[in-house]
Amino acid sequence: MLVSFTTCSVCLVALLPLAGRLGLIDHPGERRRVHREPVPKIGGLAIFVALLVSSLPFADLPLAQRYGLAGAALLVLVGAWDDRRPLKPRTRLVAQALAALLLTLGGGVTLTSLGDLFGHGPVLLGPLAIPFTVFAVVGIINAFNLVDGIDGLAAGLLLIALWPLLVLAPSWGPMQILLATAVAALIPFLLCNLRWLPFARCRVFLGDAGSLLLGYLVAWALIDATRSPAGLQPVTALWLVALPLADTLAVMGQRLVTGRSPFAADRRHLHHLLLRMFPGQRRVLVMVLALAGLLAALGLTGEYLGLAEAVRFAAALGVFGLYLLWRRSLPRLYHWQLGRHQHRQAPRVDLMGFRPQEDATPD
Repeated sequence: MLVSFTTCSVCLVALLPLAGRLGLIDHPGERRRVHREPVPKIGGLAIFVALLVSSLPFADLPLAQRYGLAGAALLVLVGAWDDRRPLKPRTRLVAQALAALLLTLGGGVTLTSLGDLFGHGPVLLGPLAIPFTVFAVVGIINAFNLVDGIDGLAAGLLLIALWPLLVLAPSWGPMQILLATAVAALIPFLLCNLRWLPFARCRVFLGDAGSLLLGYLVAWALIDATRSPAGLQPVTALWLVALPLADTLAVMGQRLVTGRSPFAADRRHLHHLLLRMFPGQRRVLVMVLALAGLLAALGLTGEYLGLAEAVRFAAALGVFGLYLLWRRSLPRLYHWQLGRHQHRQAPRVDLMGFRPQEDATPD
């Protein structure tokens, strides 16, 4: 962990002056951006180098970790290229599927059972195990990639999803050690990303390289945890990533309904909607992470109390339905808030993005 922390810190310092030459700068020109100055997108590269350097001294790495790190390297390279020159969604999806195949076919990290989701016995995947695992990995990768819209959000969601695997693990194995080094690498990045003193002038972003990497690590860790009899149940893993998955599904569904590509960029994510109601990234960050933490705690509590997996799965579907209804109510809450504080009729604003209109970019 010390090696990982130090390596990430050194990489951030070394890459900051090179970001412009490498083309790894996020410019605030797009309407969906929430920052107002160019920011280097080097966080993902620094975190991956830290993971790699902290793993190299161990020549006896398990096969799963070797192939897993190979898949991570592929995603970081493709993500860095996407940060430099945007790639087509199909190219990114192919890279994500290849990384998932390295993890499943090479490393043997495969989801073979979904647990007793319907109360009639375990749902065994059989020959569908590898395709379903690839689908799950790609889904979580995209969820973290798409939700990475404000400072600290993707990293915070990763910490919420993975802390039970570290704190509640009956024993530490290679996977827990890898996750601990990832958490150590996140610390210097978060200090710069959130601009905590004395790091106010070294603001950096994860970039696509970083958000793809974090999503991949979450998918890898959760699938690995569900394979052990003493590990998490699959439905509990679903609760740990409930918010990013629900937000991604809701946004993609809205885009499809309006005839757009599900991967088209817009301002429909939860953090974008909340920024309109509560200006200030820090406030919105705390709200989103608190909601994600609450859902994760509910999932863990259900497993601790021994509630049936079918009951917890039905509850997860119910929460997703309530989340969709809550999102649809946000425009009315927004107008009500404006009318209350300004004592006048609120301007007509299409908060959900179904009828694009010009609006000011929040701070």
